[in-house]
Amino acid sequence: MKLKKQVTVCGAAIFCVAVFSLYLMLDRVQHDPTRHQNGGGNFPRSQISVLQNRIEQLEQLLEENHEIIVHIKDSVLELTANAEGQPIVLPFHMPNGSWMLPPESRPSFYSVSSQDCQFALGSKGPKTDLQMLAVSALLPYDNQDGGVWRQGFDITYEPSEWDTEPLQVFVVPHSHNDPGWIKTFDKYYFDQTQHILNSMVVKLQEDPRRRFIWSEISFFSKWWDNISAQKQAAVRRLVGNGQLEMATGGWVMPDEANSHYFAMIDQLIEGHQWLEKNIGVMPRSGWAVDPFGHSSTMPYLLRRANLTSMLIQRVHYAIKKHFAATQNLEFMWRQSWDMDSSTDILCHMMPFYSYDVPHTCGPDPKICCQFDFKRLPGGRINCPWKVPPKAITSANVAERALLLLDQYRKKSKLYRSKVLLVPLGDDFRYDKPQEWDAQFLNYQRLFDYLNAHPDLHVQAQFGTLSDYFDALYKRVGIIAGMRPPGFPVLSGDFFSYADREDHYWTGYYTSRPFYKSMGRVLEAHLRSAEILYSLAVSHARHAGMDSKYPLSDYAMLTDARRNLGLFQHHDAITGTAKEAVVVDYGVRLLHSLVNLKRVIMDAAHYLVLGDKEDYHYDLAAPFLGPDETRLNQDSLPEKTVIKLNAAPRFVTVFNPLEQERLSIVSLLVNTPRVRVANEEGQPLAVQLSAWWASATDMAPEVYQVSIMIRLQPLGLTVLQVSKSFDSHNTLRSSVRLFLHGRDLPVRKHEAFPVRIVPTAVDDFCLENQQMRACFLGPSGLLKSVHHAGEEREQRLESQFLIYGTRSTKDKSGAYLFLPDGEAKPYTPKDPPVVRVTEGPFFSELEVILDRRLMQDDNRGLGQGLKDNKQTCHRFRLLLEQRSTTEMSSGFFSKLASVVRDWVYSSWKADGQEAQDGQPPSFPSLLSHMTSMYLNTEVLVMPVAQEKPPPPALRSFQPFSATLPCDFHLLNLRMLQGEDDSLPSMETALILHRKGFDCGLEARNLGFNCTTTQGTLHLGGLFQGLEVASVQPSSLTLMYPLAPASSSNSTLIHLGPMEIATFRLRLG
Repeated sequence: MKLKKQVTVCGAAIFCVAVFSLYLMLDRVQHDPTRHQNGGGNFPRSQISVLQNRIEQLEQLLEENHEIIVHIKDSVLELTANAEGQPIVLPFHMPNGSWMLPPESRPSFYSVSSQDCQFALGSKGPKTDLQMLAVSALLPYDNQDGGVWRQGFDITYEPSEWDTEPLQVFVVPHSHNDPGWIKTFDKYYFDQTQHILNSMVVKLQEDPRRRFIWSEISFFSKWWDNISAQKQAAVRRLVGNGQLEMATGGWVMPDEANSHYFAMIDQLIEGHQWLEKNIGVMPRSGWAVDPFGHSSTMPYLLRRANLTSMLIQRVHYAIKKHFAATQNLEFMWRQSWDMDSSTDILCHMMPFYSYDVPHTCGPDPKICCQFDFKRLPGGRINCPWKVPPKAITSANVAERALLLLDQYRKKSKLYRSKVLLVPLGDDFRYDKPQEWDAQFLNYQRLFDYLNAHPDLHVQAQFGTLSDYFDALYKRVGIIAGMRPPGFPVLSGDFFSYADREDHYWTGYYTSRPFYKSMGRVLEAHLRSAEILYSLAVSHARHAGMDSKYPLSDYAMLTDARRNLGLFQHHDAITGTAKEAVVVDYGVRLLHSLVNLKRVIMDAAHYLVLGDKEDYHYDLAAPFLGPDETRLNQDSLPEKTVIKLNAAPRFVTVFNPLEQERLSIVSLLVNTPRVRVANEEGQPLAVQLSAWWASATDMAPEVYQVSIMIRLQPLGLTVLQVSKSFDSHNTLRSSVRLFLHGRDLPVRKHEAFPVRIVPTAVDDFCLENQQMRACFLGPSGLLKSVHHAGEEREQRLESQFLIYGTRSTKDKSGAYLFLPDGEAKPYTPKDPPVVRVTEGPFFSELEVILDRRLMQDDNRGLGQGLKDNKQTCHRFRLLLEQRSTTEMSSGFFSKLASVVRDWVYSSWKADGQEAQDGQPPSFPSLLSHMTSMYLNTEVLVMPVAQEKPPPPALRSFQPFSATLPCDFHLLNLRMLQGEDDSLPSMETALILHRKGFDCGLEARNLGFNCTTTQGTLHLGGLFQGLEVASVQPSSLTLMYPLAPASSSNSTLIHLGPMEIATFRLRLG
């Protein structure tokens, strides 16, 4: 009976393929433009030839259709004759040489709610006063000399301006501590940071008027673990009475250009959770003085973490000048998609060149440097302007105080309020008690003088960052978080950053790509480990097996969170640290990567066991092995080779995506005679490919096995791999090697057909039933793409270019990109070897990119970038086009196109285009999913033991319901227990709802997609686990946003683009 059903299905497939092929033939004839040019029967000779060509094309289509039907018929007959196993229809070659995949038994579907399309279509953008694209377009960037404030202008004022409303000045002492730059993290800590913090406890207690702020929790936590309980209590008192403020509270002050938002959130959570547990404090204000440009992502994350104010510094000097001239240096920063101001956060932009003392008291650095009392004569540093500071005495206090007040007044003229912020610090300041005394004692004498003279109309004091913002809110009569009257609303970001002339800090976007890539790999592993650990522990507790499970793996998770967080530092992921420091980061990344693989394997081991009573944790002999290993911190990964024999080896495959995924899964084995089966033992079609030791050498005794399989959301799939002499399901790939005249030895296997093309320069193409991609013969670079069913070919141009650097004093370096002109085509000394592998499931080429610089760029690093590492880059080129009424494949796509055209037309008619630039643009769902595929590769874990046979394994599916395809499960993170090395009973669920554009064509998605207008039921989401309670929380779990609800009330709603955190109790 079962076999009859299979034959029926295959017969239906034959019928469908035949009908579809005839439809394509009719469609091609119907779209022939020459058919509509003449209505009579007199055909010109040119049209007769066109008709002959069409007839020939129809004959070819009939032949191809016949081939398809014959192949399917033969497969059905063969399967009918052989009743063993389920029928399997293999890919096969078309007459044109391309591979044809059989239709999927479960075709993908696309069902997007029309309301969900309105987000991208119906918005004119937020109501803002300043849109950064428009602002940037208006600026002249002429870099005119502004006098003492070289990048600004002369500032004047009338002394009577403060008579009715005195100037209130907050001087904010700070010390910017880079967790690695010229020295390693540990070296900085032992040489400087610990001394800064030890002195801080002593010196702040000497006078209750003193204040200090700190931001890098990575350093603070290391120091905390090494001080006495008495000193810890003193710190809590200083925080409690407002003398010490923890600003931002992240693990680091992260880079905002290279860091992924997962890692930015994770380091913020790690810092906030540490502060809450150890000090009991919740950060209120953000402090970012050193990231090289500022993203609009950071204010969103801070606001969702319940911070109400923030400060930024590194912004293009022309933008600073413009904002200073218009008193727009303080503004409400709003997201580009926010229509109701819920994302607004008050932002203070520092106006001058740097965050050091010479550039913070006022516009004249020559004068401000005289009030940096670390530079008093006899010290190790001095003022470049040749006028040293003077110690404040009763004899000179009046003259010095008035000189400083003049700078304060001039700086205040750049802002809208009479409350002034003056940072007092620099990199690794206050590392000696003498500096604490010099700064605090001399400034207090100045403050005492100013405050004792009411006729000066100024009140000066030490303050924290939040002291300043609180005073500002009080002065304008509003509560924290509200918009001060008259302050502008801004949307956009502050990239790219230039600190002077045309010195754009864009070089660091690509500096040291190996470590940027390694950071992304660790990030993906951390997310996978967090999710699997949370699921495994929850299931183990539910089954009463938690005493057998290695809960202590939590310590490795914590360590990995902190190492990934450390790498988000703005001199780490940026590639702007010394070589020895980069190696230190690399060692930390690799250490955590190895540990996370262990956490993943331990969790997967428990979850795939059919009988949990069989679970046995053995630290010395793990049940599952890693998919790959790295010899050291700068090595590329080496994939694990699975040794096969007749008995099946079991492999567990993890899909880190929360969506079902049709994927190519590849394994390395030691024999070309291989059989791959699913959990029930049913055979799967296999592509067998060579594994290459170099460009022209096939690795001996190593073969790549690839299957196409549909993986369940966050699921663990069990496969069986064995040695088999039955090659019916094995399809071997072919190889073409274009040597371009180079005399290179080629090592090949008899198992694979290899065609060596010694000197060919002809272009070549790769093709399947979806598309044809053509490449340039000499270089192997992409030239064109033609999608099936489309008349026109997409012409593309890709090439390698090389930039030189300037011959002047200023040159490109780790930070800067200062080319000597336009990029020039890269011509290698030897022509490239182009290797093309073609198979039924995938075909591939290789690309290499990097950045090498022999010189420094005078931004403090003191070296070039010569430590290049071989790096594997992966790119996906996604070509999409706007839907039109004629081309649209569905009603909602047509509706989206009409609505978008109407909205955009009316938007332009309202004059918004000139003011705000282009309307907000959002990726398609396919684009979102493509990005996710790149960031979250499938993880393959073979059962480590070859014999005896393992206990029964069963695929694991965590969800009982499907998540909407615009929801991304950003993390499922177990929270820390009372014991730092063990988890609590609570889990943080972090969800992101993606904003997307329906106006892009959605066909051949390859994944199933439904949307629900942002609603999701958490109660029945996890299979086998009850959601005992749900509590909406601030992003970093510091503030409950609503009371915890029971399992009977677990419906949540997220707006497009929003990220939300929930405290869960899974039972």
